[in-house]
Amino acid sequence: MPDVGIVVGGELTELGARAREAEDAGFESVWVAETARSAFVQAAVAIGATSRVTVGTAVALAFPRSPTITAMAARDLAELSGGRFVLGLGPQVKGVMERRFGERFEHPAPKMAEAVQLIREVLATFDGSPIDHRGRFYQVTMPPFPGAGPPPGPIPIYLAAVNRVMLETAGRVADGISGHPMTSPEYVRDVVRPAVEAGARAAGRDPAEVSLTTNLIVQLGRDVEEARAEAALQVGFYATTRTYAPVLAHHGFEGLVGPLRRAHAAGDFAEMARLALPIVDTFALAGEPEGVRERIAAYDGIVDRVILGPAWVGPSPDRVRESYELLLETFGRG
Repeated sequence: MPDVGIVVGGELTELGARAREAEDAGFESVWVAETARSAFVQAAVAIGATSRVTVGTAVALAFPRSPTITAMAARDLAELSGGRFVLGLGPQVKGVMERRFGERFEHPAPKMAEAVQLIREVLATFDGSPIDHRGRFYQVTMPPFPGAGPPPGPIPIYLAAVNRVMLETAGRVADGISGHPMTSPEYVRDVVRPAVEAGARAAGRDPAEVSLTTNLIVQLGRDVEEARAEAALQVGFYATTRTYAPVLAHHGFEGLVGPLRRAHAAGDFAEMARLALPIVDTFALAGEPEGVRERIAAYDGIVDRVILGPAWVGPSPDRVRESYELLLETFGRG
């Protein structure tokens, strides 16, 4: 089996306890997402509540922040954790970037590659290196204020990647990828691994240097049909985003994108779940814990780590909590 991490989230006053539960249950890592709450604040809470487990962002948004600010936050989290922090970065998608964050969405793959380079250059300044970065997207010639030393060790940088160009970029410049939950073993084997390996080789790197991590939609419940319907809504929500259309197309499901987008625009979540239910077993793991645990084995040998996350679009807070507790019970190694 690959290493097994888990997504933690929810109210900040409860997040630390959830991270500690995951550590006590024997999970290899805990991860926070940047949706309703800041990834870096959540990561700090998870770090403060744990002592052994790796803590990562899956993912923090790269482009609304200056790479200098991102590097400073990563340095601080590495210090706070004693070297247990992984910086996962993502570009988000055009509509979200422009309409939610007021940022131009331009050339995401080359911009991300330069951001990673600049973040590493800023991190090096904490060890006394000068900085004179004059790139296509960023110009930084002044280090952060003095007063903070270097992090306790190298900070791994993972990139969120779905399509070939960003996957190849990750292979060239990143320490790992954080694969999107809208995935499948087939997509990882046929698209993700070959593209990452091609990017690594093009940069003269050993592909084994790039850790392959993938997020998964895992919705557990004793009521199998309820769990599958909840997972279907999550799949349908992701499938409305054009960036993920190639994942559906790889499996022959591209015809669902239009109907799902229309249902989403109408606010018809029931229709979204109905449309996505026939594909839920392709892009999610849902149902009773025993059967889902067996299906995780399909990722053995093709990824280094899986990150398990319950559906978060639609289920009640009680169901989110129940699914999380079942994940701890089913996949914990403590």
